[in-house]
Amino acid sequence: MKPTNFFALLLAGIATLGSVAPQLTASASAQSITDKSCVADIIGEDIGSQVNIRSGAGTIFNVIGTVSVGNLVIVANDDRDKSGVITPLSRKDSEGKTWYLTTRFRASPYKGWIREDFLKLRCPYP
Repeated sequence: MKPTNFFALLLAGIATLGSVAPQLTASASAQSITDKSCVADIIGEDIGSQVNIRSGAGTIFNVIGTVSVGNLVIVANDDRDKSGVITPLSRKDSEGKTWYLTTRFRASPYKGWIREDFLKLRCPYP
């Protein structure tokens, strides 16, 4: 593949991502990723197996990505708590399961929800 073709395909892919960004961004109103955000290990039985990242807090929401067991994610802060305590942003689904809003990178605008039983939280993270 010629370099110009590669870059044209790359730019087209980026443009496509930009057009679906609202769908991938979480609907929670108070959220931030800071240097003091919690981190979480992705846990499961098999290292390398995939855990779903969803567009909302529940299995009824679309899968927007996956992350491998053994990796880290950053958990968004619930900025509604003005006490200064680092509180991870979470929601309960219709079955009473807790989900956390996560991202892979601090500067990423793309966030998604992972159920608590696939996360080992480490808060606060300095």
